[in-house]
Amino acid sequence: MATIRWMMLSALSCALAGCVGAVGECGDGLVEGAEACDDGNRESGDGCSAGCAREVPSAAATEVIDAPGASGTGYGDPARATNGVRGGGARMQSVDVYSIGIGEGAWLVLGFDGARVVDGPGDDLAIFENAFGYGEDFTFMDPAVVEVSADGEEWIAFPHDYLAEDERAYSPRGEDWIGFAGVTPVFLHAEENPLDPFDPEAGGDRFDLAALSESEESERVRVEGARFVRISSAASHVNPDTGDRFVQDPVGNGPDIDGVVARTLVEAP
Repeated sequence: MATIRWMMLSALSCALAGCVGAVGECGDGLVEGAEACDDGNRESGDGCSAGCAREVPSAAATEVIDAPGASGTGYGDPARATNGVRGGGARMQSVDVYSIGIGEGAWLVLGFDGARVVDGPGDDLAIFENAFGYGEDFTFMDPAVVEVSADGEEWIAFPHDYLAEDERAYSPRGEDWIGFAGVTPVFLHAEENPLDPFDPEAGGDRFDLAALSESEESERVRVEGARFVRISSAASHVNPDTGDRFVQDPVGNGPDIDGVVARTLVEAP
């Protein structure tokens, strides 16, 4: 694992700017022995110089990259998705969220101030939405598709599947929505219940870069890291099993994002 991680960080730094220096010159908190390359030699590796990259554990997305339709006030303020998670628990929604909406171009793209999410041990991303339970075993949900990108142009979705017996009818059971965000209630609260975001008791939904499909772009994300995370309503995407868009709760109006946290980031100092 250590060797694999070392190789991953070495390749990752080819996509990060700055911090070019000889091995052994990295300061505290830096990963030594990585390579810094420009775009012309990134694939060949020719002319790369030794450098370093900074590893940051468990950090929240703080950068709003794109939020079409945002009003800037109330639930239309995307800053609510970057100002700390404040979940309401098993049966209570949060009021500190950004509502994405439903339809073409309705999404939220977040970043980590230039740093990249890397594929480390266990899950790599925790997405906190606004699901809450009702009745005996039902959950009010606005399921969301989660995508990542190394460059903001090519996007890779985490695998997801709707498993209801009738996929043309909406199911309020979380177990029918596999690989979606917005399925699990949120117990993490920045001030009142400051749990580890990757502790299952924190709630929310977690995603592992290792689970991405086998493709050239997926491999690039796994090697270089994901600089951006895009979240959009499942109802904006086509269910390949039916050929229609994923169904939604009749009163659902799109995912309400409370926050996104990465387990491990690597950034150029």
